[in-house]
Amino acid sequence: MEGYRVVDLSLPLMNGGGFGAPAEITYLDHRTRAKMVSEKFGINPEAMGGKANAMEQFTSLTCHAGTHFDAPWHYDDMAEGKPALTVDQVPLEWCFGDGAWIDLSSKKPGEDITALDVQKAFEQIGYTPKPMDIVLIKTGASEHYGQPGCDEMNAGMTREATLWLGERGIRVVGTDAPIWDRPVKMQIADLQKGVRPGSYMQGHRAAGEKGMCILEWLTNLDQLPHFGFKVCAFPVKVQNAGAGWVRAVAFVPD
Repeated sequence: MEGYRVVDLSLPLMNGGGFGAPAEITYLDHRTRAKMVSEKFGINPEAMGGKANAMEQFTSLTCHAGTHFDAPWHYDDMAEGKPALTVDQVPLEWCFGDGAWIDLSSKKPGEDITALDVQKAFEQIGYTPKPMDIVLIKTGASEHYGQPGCDEMNAGMTREATLWLGERGIRVVGTDAPIWDRPVKMQIADLQKGVRPGSYMQGHRAAGEKGMCILEWLTNLDQLPHFGFKVCAFPVKVQNAGAGWVRAVAFVPD
């Protein structure tokens, strides 16, 4: 787009990535593919110049690997008193709009991000979120992407913090972490010890109550001004799915 600087907000799908449900990617180079095609169709590989189109095969992959877009169906079967939207039903108008981001990376991994934390962060940047803004949260987790334990490096949005955004007409939110809530392993450990009852996936469930969508595993938020930019985050149209991969980008005026 002329007059704009484009910032890539997306992390890649990685072989072995996914962190909890790892992706398994087999990379078939040009000569390997030529051999496969020749064996399947009885063609001499040299008749194809010894090469065929390279291809990647995914033998294990969830819609939550890499940068992805959670639809309300991911959290519950109902949202706002109606059947929850799957990712292929999310209005595309929600996926492009004014963006704003706040820095909450001072919170330690596993800590709660409260509504007061969010409110104060917006006050610090001098911005009041408006309906249909796409609000992004920096926890610092994406700096560890692909490293062991990278899915345990974020603070988590609480129910109250999520509702604070939903009550202001926000439909799409995002985080540079693999999860909007506290890390899953920490939540499970709490349940096993009988600690924090009722808090499991509280941020996701609050988003479901408001029919909100969540972008996860974003990156490069610190390359953006805190507001005054556009976010484009159209998810892959996976039928009846709770999420879809997304190439999220931001357009920053020159």
